[in-house]
Amino acid sequence: MQALLDRVARETPAQFDYEWLGQFVRSIDVSALDYKAHLPALGEPGKYTRNILTLEPFEVVLLHWPAGVESAVHLHKGFWGYVLCLEGQIDNITYQFEGDKLHESVVSRATPGGIIAEPDGTIHKIVNSSATEPLVTLHFYYPALDSLDGLMLYDLETGTVGELNAEAQTASFAEPDAHFRRLDKGAFTFQPAGSNGKSHRIFPILPKPSSETIRELISAYYAEQAAEYDSFDLNHASRKRYTESINQLIAGKLRQLDTLDTVLDIACGTGRRSVDIRALSGKDYALHGLDLSGAMAEVAEQRGIEPHVGAWQDVDLEGLQLDAITFLYAYGHIPTEAERAEALAKIYRHLRPGGFLFFDVFNARDQFEWGPKAIAYYERHDLAHQGYERGDVFYRKTGGKEVAFLHYCEEAPMRAFVEAQGFEVVSVTHIGYTGKPGQILDNPDEGSLFFHCRKPHAS
Repeated sequence: MQALLDRVARETPAQFDYEWLGQFVRSIDVSALDYKAHLPALGEPGKYTRNILTLEPFEVVLLHWPAGVESAVHLHKGFWGYVLCLEGQIDNITYQFEGDKLHESVVSRATPGGIIAEPDGTIHKIVNSSATEPLVTLHFYYPALDSLDGLMLYDLETGTVGELNAEAQTASFAEPDAHFRRLDKGAFTFQPAGSNGKSHRIFPILPKPSSETIRELISAYYAEQAAEYDSFDLNHASRKRYTESINQLIAGKLRQLDTLDTVLDIACGTGRRSVDIRALSGKDYALHGLDLSGAMAEVAEQRGIEPHVGAWQDVDLEGLQLDAITFLYAYGHIPTEAERAEALAKIYRHLRPGGFLFFDVFNARDQFEWGPKAIAYYERHDLAHQGYERGDVFYRKTGGKEVAFLHYCEEAPMRAFVEAQGFEVVSVTHIGYTGKPGQILDNPDEGSLFFHCRKPHAS
């Protein structure tokens, strides 16, 4: 830790800004920090403790959080900085005002090595989301906060705005009233997540977890929804129109195959779409289904599908040769570009010459979807340093606990990527999802991308 403080004193230029400080924090090797000797002891229940390590040229302060403890919602006005997670798990919840209404903006999670950015003007709270384990965070602020005097807090339940004075020790309404300059009750109203009608929300995890962890997250996410997944699919109007449009397209193209004996649906879920496509095609072929979620695969088996449980790259299909493979709504769940290439290569091996591959990906340019926001967030927060690839998104269903992952793609690079694995790209169709659901579109900035590919016949 002393070596880090020496770097702060030695490397900080006379004039520095928010971007420079971010680069400095990202250069820190968390594994080399001997912070234990500087860690303040846990104090009163419900409060975190602080140890200010330096105030010049910017503040470096070490915080120790008991299990389940959180800061109050507070405003960064006139100062900015970064939070580095050293131990435990942070949930960082940001908020925005619209008039006198405060609503949640972005929720992100940081694990050891993860960095939370706090630009000037941020309204947020930090939560130790573990019910059993402590949290340790290292904060970097400029200008230094030698006290919490003037810090504005927001109580979501009562709509109270509180301004701390110099006696306050933590950014919390657990502070006694004597530690506030003022307390204005009923000053705003809070709109919780889900009140805007959106079914899902972005949930960045920093740094990007390992591929194994991501697969575990996705499996838990779909297991959480297995019992109601079909109901959501059918009752969510835009998604229903989108999936039905693709089902119709696939069924029509399957009729073009001279031989159609066996089809595999990767990430089949409950198998509802697999059997719908078969019925629409008018063909009587054998159906295999593969899914990460055992609960989903059980439902698919009840529909007459031969089930396989696990990740596509891990499941041994014992030389099974297929006339067509569908990979719907799930190609983007593959965690990395290298693994996406491996997945396509394995699909290629299992397809007969002339066989079809159908898959859809979320379009990074779709103005009605998360893609443009994900790209902007990636660039603004230098997420490449956090292990992200351009287009990566973590998300959670409103009201749910589990987190899933998607990768957004752009058409031209994706087409080249597929062709590099040996496929012919027969067509790429833009199909509206959130905006103009189910419609076939000409605008490259709208709709998801539906790929129809073929394994070439031997020359």
